[in-house]
Amino acid sequence: MYNIGIIQEKEQKANTYSGNLNTKTYRLYSLKMEDIFKEALKMDALIIEESTAVDLKETCELILELRRNFKSLIWIMCKRISQTNKIVYLQLGADGVSGEEEQEEAILQFSNILNRIKDERENLDETVTNGQENANNRHLELVQNNLSIILAGKEISLTRLEFQTIRFLLEHIGKAVTYEELYKNVWQNDFSNEKKGTKQYRISNLIFLLRKKLEIDPAQPSYIKTIRSKGYMFVDGNKV
Repeated sequence: MYNIGIIQEKEQKANTYSGNLNTKTYRLYSLKMEDIFKEALKMDALIIEESTAVDLKETCELILELRRNFKSLIWIMCKRISQTNKIVYLQLGADGVSGEEEQEEAILQFSNILNRIKDERENLDETVTNGQENANNRHLELVQNNLSIILAGKEISLTRLEFQTIRFLLEHIGKAVTYEELYKNVWQNDFSNEKKGTKQYRISNLIFLLRKKLEIDPAQPSYIKTIRSKGYMFVDGNKV
């Protein structure tokens, strides 16, 4: 069973391409823009519906951001697609781009790539599992002067926002902190001054980048846990 995240503005009618995806093989999730970085790690593939969610410029920006942070399959679905736009999307890192008239071909290509990725992941499972068993034994220490963190004897450089985020989470170890609390203390700004979705996007992206630096397997974090619909919690038992 594959988890497929569909980035769209609203639920689509059943007569779109999604109705042609076998429900025994694919589990579909509709993702709003503010949910992408919270949920993408759980997805085997992400489908961006250009015509309903974002325009050309926004689609390009989204592809770049997703490709920097995720290895998931990225597919663009459009009602109509020009050859120029198709080339641009592929150059930016999309794995496939399909117009409405190419649905049958697109689904076959989509399935073939996912099956190949699944085989490659299965070959890595044993390595990831062995590494995860040692995750909780890794020693962690903040270094204020260097804006860094020492983990298992290795010093890891952080950005100012990353350092402030991990420090705030460590100050509340074992306690869930909300998006509002994180934004107010890291960005030092009132959460009401900006759209909630935009701020959650910033926080989710920042947490994702921290997990990439700290976790053996960011998809199964040992330190920074997601508390659904609320925020995040640091759970390391080896904190100094």
